[in-house]
Amino acid sequence: MHNVNSWQDKLQRRVWRRNASICWFVLGILVVSISGCSRPDANHLFDDYQQRLDRVLKLTPAELQLAELPAIPPIRELQQSIAASQLNLLDLVALRHCNLQQLVAERNNSLGKVMTSANMLGYELQLLGAIKPCLKHPALTEKLQSELLQIYQQKTQQLPLVLENFLISDNTLRKQLSGQQRLLAKGASHAVTEPLIALKNLNRLKEHVQRGQEQQYSTYTADFINQQLGVLYQGHFIADWQYSLRRSNAWLTMLNQQLAEVPLDSLCRQPAKIEILNNILTQIFAARVQQYLAELDGLSYQLLPQLELLYQDTALADSVEQRMAEPARQLRMLLQQHVRWYQQLQQQCKLKLPTVGA
Repeated sequence: MHNVNSWQDKLQRRVWRRNASICWFVLGILVVSISGCSRPDANHLFDDYQQRLDRVLKLTPAELQLAELPAIPPIRELQQSIAASQLNLLDLVALRHCNLQQLVAERNNSLGKVMTSANMLGYELQLLGAIKPCLKHPALTEKLQSELLQIYQQKTQQLPLVLENFLISDNTLRKQLSGQQRLLAKGASHAVTEPLIALKNLNRLKEHVQRGQEQQYSTYTADFINQQLGVLYQGHFIADWQYSLRRSNAWLTMLNQQLAEVPLDSLCRQPAKIEILNNILTQIFAARVQQYLAELDGLSYQLLPQLELLYQDTALADSVEQRMAEPARQLRMLLQQHVRWYQQLQQQCKLKLPTVGA
């Protein structure tokens, strides 16, 4: 009886191990499939489409070349010097009545002397918001009130410069302008919400500064400004979008030049190739490639107005135009040119190809 039970136990263990192996194998396939489908690689998308066309049309070999961009001007050439305002120690003691003493002291400690441009902007906004009600405080002497008024007027005039210094020197903002060698994946537009909100918040701050809406200054702390920068830094979404535009433009430019060399007359006499091209057009270009490029274009419509507004009238306005606005316009032009090749094929060969918009 013991031997029978032992044999049955061994058989059950064998079956369990076999089933477990099958389950892990199937699970592995599912994981690979899910991960492969969740973030389609844009490079693979481009390469697959081009290779399919090459097999049919024998395209002239060409190399991908990204357009050169003018360098972003260095910070030292753009940043403007801002005169400091001074109060003596006795004045600082008197300012306790206005809740300014701690704020001014933070600016003058060891950390305050090496503030980032974001922290400096937050400090200046908080200081102006706190000085205004202090100007007529009954506990302050006329002399101190007069000194405070001069500082208030000086800092009010300087605030737009403080804001511009922040926009042109902050490392996170400059990295979004410089871009990086990483393509957005297909379906990445769902991630635009947070960086778009961050840009809108910074533009709202800029608007309040430009309009001198002092009642709003107290809401723009250094923490608030750094939170917006943190959102932009975390995903580098804008930097990826900018590179994706340039990379897509380089690829479309190369492919359009290759297609321009294809003799359409000879294609019209090859119905088998026409049939393959029809399948490539509908199943690959329209269903995949064009959708990805349309997604990039949609991101441009959302991000560009905010970026142009943020850098309007600053020393980096030209960089936004060169690195973002111009590539966005070029993508639409190149995509239209690519679609026209199919339209010319249709007209030349008198075909009824599916309608593809650009």
